[in-house]
Amino acid sequence: MRLLRESSPMLLAAALALAFLGITTVYSAVFYSELPALQSAWQRQATFAVVALALAIGVILIPSKFLYAVAYPLYLVSLLTLVAVLVWGTGDDAARWLRLGPLRLQPSEFTKIAVIIAMARYLGDTGSELYHRPRVFIGAFLLAVLPMGLVARQPDLGTAITYGAPLFPLLFWGGMSSIVIFCVLSPLLAVVCSFEPLWEQLAPYVFAIFIVGSTGLIHLVLGRLWVTVSLFVLNLSSGLITVYLWDHLLRAYQKERIISFLDPESDRLGAGWNIIQSKIAIGSGGITGKGYLEGTQTRYEFLPASHTDFVFSVIGEELGFVGTIVVLALFLFIIIKALYIASVAKNRFLSLIAVGVSAMLAFHVFVNVGMATGILPVTGLPLPFISYGGSSLVASFLTIGLLLHVYVNRHEY
Repeated sequence: MRLLRESSPMLLAAALALAFLGITTVYSAVFYSELPALQSAWQRQATFAVVALALAIGVILIPSKFLYAVAYPLYLVSLLTLVAVLVWGTGDDAARWLRLGPLRLQPSEFTKIAVIIAMARYLGDTGSELYHRPRVFIGAFLLAVLPMGLVARQPDLGTAITYGAPLFPLLFWGGMSSIVIFCVLSPLLAVVCSFEPLWEQLAPYVFAIFIVGSTGLIHLVLGRLWVTVSLFVLNLSSGLITVYLWDHLLRAYQKERIISFLDPESDRLGAGWNIIQSKIAIGSGGITGKGYLEGTQTRYEFLPASHTDFVFSVIGEELGFVGTIVVLALFLFIIIKALYIASVAKNRFLSLIAVGVSAMLAFHVFVNVGMATGILPVTGLPLPFISYGGSSLVASFLTIGLLLHVYVNRHEY
C-alpha cells in the first residue's frame, strides 16, 4: 500500500474504472447472445482483469536497471513469438494467437510494450541532438518496422500500424527537431494530399498547395538548397505515383473497396455495414442513452463485434453522450498523466517509456473511437481496458504498471 501511495493512485483508479466499464459493457454486449462461449465472456474478462492488475503492480517492483538490461532481450523474444505465430498460430480469419494449454495469447499485444521499451533504451543511449545523427532515426525505424512486417503477415494490418505510433513522439521527445520530423513525414503527407478519393475534384489544388507550402517552409527554416530540392522532388514524385497507381494500376473492385471505406453509404449492405450500424447505435443513444442492457442495435445483433471492435458503440447507445464523455475523459486523464510523468522523470530511459506509452494509448483510442464514429476505416484495433480480450487487457494494465514504475522512480538518474 505504501508503494501505491508513493506512485499515483488516481492513475491506477482511472485504469480500474475503465476496466470496470469494460466488464459491464461486455456483459451487456453478450447478454442476449445464445452462444455459451459469448455468455461467459464477461467472466473471463473479469478474471483477466484481476491477473492484469497483479502483473501491473508487479511491474512497479521491478528495478529500473533490470528493465533497462532486458529491453533488447525482451524485444528479441517478442519477435520470436511473432515468428511462432506465423508457424503455429491459430485463428478464424487470421493466425494471431498462440495456444499455451488452456490459454490463448496474442503476442502482438505484448510486443507493443517490448517495442516501446526497446526504443526508449535505444534513444535514451543517444544524445539529445538526434537531427545530427541520421543513423539513430534509421535504427529506431527498424525497431518499429521489424514487428510491423511480421504482424502484417498474419495478416493483421491494424495492429501492425500501431508499432509506428510511438516512433515520432519518441524521436521528438528524444531531441529530434520538429522540422526534421516534418521532412521525414512529408512524402506520406504528399500521398494523402494527392489521393483523389479523399478530395475528389479538389485533389490537384490540395496537392499543389501542399507542395508549394511545404517547399517554402523547408527552405525558409533549413535554408539549404539541396535539401529543399531533394524533398521537393521526393514529395512531388510520391504524389504523382499515387495518382498513377489510382488511375492505371488499381482494378475496379479494389477502388470500390477503398471508396467504401471512405464513404460507407456507397455500399450500405457490404463493406459499409459495420460503420453504418455503429453510427446508428451511437446516434440513437442521445444524451443519456437508452439504458443499460437496453441497446437495440446490440440486442438484435445489427451491431457486429459489439464486445470487441465496436464496444464504444455499445457505450454510446446505452449510456449516451454522457457515457462516452466519461470514457474519453478517463482516457484523456491517463494520457495527460503519462506525459506529466515523462516530464518529471529525471532518467532519460524512463521518461521515453512514459512518452511511448502515452503515444500508444492515444493512438489506440483515436483509431478505435474514430472507427466506431465513422471517421476512420475499420481496422480491428481494440479499445484499451474496455474491448473484450485477455491479451489486450493484460497489455493495457502492463502499460499502467510501466507508468507507475516510472513515477515511483522519477527521481533516479
